Amino acid sequence: MKPEYKIAVLLSAMAFLMLIPGIDSLGQVQVYRVLEAGSSEGIGFVNAGIPEKNTGTVTDENGSFTLCFGDISDDDTLRFSMIGYESLSLSVRQLKEMPSGIVYLKARTYDLPELTIVYPRKSEITLGTPVLSEALRSGFSDNNLGYELGIKINTRKRTKLKDINLNIGVCTYDSVTYRLNVYKSTGFDSWENILTRPVYLSFRKEDICKTITFDLREYSIIIEGETIITLEHYRDLGEGKLLFLTQFFTGTTWHRNTKESVWTQSPGQVGLYLMGQVLR
Repeated sequence: MKPEYKIAVLLSAMAFLMLIPGIDSLGQVQVYRVLEAGSSEGIGFVNAGIPEKNTGTVTDENGSFTLCFGDISDDDTLRFSMIGYESLSLSVRQLKEMPSGIVYLKARTYDLPELTIVYPRKSEITLGTPVLSEALRSGFSDNNLGYELGIKINTRKRTKLKDINLNIGVCTYDSVTYRLNVYKSTGFDSWENILTRPVYLSFRKEDICKTITFDLREYSIIIEGETIITLEHYRDLGEGKLLFLTQFFTGTTWHRNTKESVWTQSPGQVGLYLMGQVLR
């Protein structure tokens, strides 16, 4: 066997080993997969992150994700979360000891909201601020999986969301899709996503010349009190950016690097607002 052929075979074998769950050829990286409990079906776009740290990722459409153990310790805990499933927390040590490299999530059931009566049309309210000025832009400038940004609102009465509106200044992609998240306050610096099924918002580059509106009525999203509304970069879009028109002297923009990161605020509010109807 020629020397150069031996080297090629060795490199191919190393690459193959790196793709096998539970095999850590370099002591750093392992590949895992998230499946639905009781089946062999992969769960796409599950958030996986270490609470209160900027370390995390999102599974691909088949439920696969990669961990770099050089950046985390055995005592760290990785939390898996996805709308429609029970969240699961595992220590890094537990993940390393999994021979199959498979993480299972159980399907979650939700209580149906109680029947409500909507006030006449005049009770429609605007949540957030439309931004028309093109002087300032901010938003998704990198292809960071799990990064999300949005606005915080406070409703004194129960309100059903009618639609969400986006004022976009720059989109270098031909088309994009982002995931909507709606978090209610459950205590000091504690937030819970109230959606019972995923909501995805898709649009094309040519759509940004005017306000982009998405109808939310079919999702029956009801909010009350402090609420954070965000869009999430949940899948690999490749190199590019999406920037909102931003108004510097009005409010703040809320954002975080991964689903388990701590929320941070930046001055200026992105062009994201909603219309809602107050409920009795």
